[in-house]
Amino acid sequence: MVRHTILVFADSTPMDEDIVFAEPDIENIIRSKGAIYAGFTVLLKQAGMDFSMVDRVWIAGGFGRYLDIEKAITLGLLPDIDRSKFRYFGNSSIGGAYMALLSDDFRKEALQISKNMTYLDFSSNPQFMDEFISSLFLPHTNIDAFPSVKNRLNAA
Repeated sequence: MVRHTILVFADSTPMDEDIVFAEPDIENIIRSKGAIYAGFTVLLKQAGMDFSMVDRVWIAGGFGRYLDIEKAITLGLLPDIDRSKFRYFGNSSIGGAYMALLSDDFRKEALQISKNMTYLDFSSNPQFMDEFISSLFLPHTNIDAFPSVKNRLNAA
């Protein structure tokens, strides 16, 4: 039996089944946050940058719509940078598809952007694997990368 917590009891759901949060869910969240944070770190290092040089972080999609920035930083999913740098962008893939379908100018701009992109394969990148393993802890192996979280932990 997998350990779990019931979030919503069956009698309150339309499908008449409990909605649960189980150990595999926690494991998946940890792996996902590790991959996201490791991806950020490796991309910045490849560009010769670090988080202090980031002007803005766009958070898109359905997942991003409900993301609590402070909690995401505490978990180690997002970098511990100035909160005003985070912006929600909504469902950008649908908006971009509409723009490309309806406008020659946007379609040309998208083509130009795609020609200037560089592909980075994380699956064979040893730096990504090192960063990923380091990111599999809550919040992170390097607590100094999360000063606000470190301060809260020390105050507790």
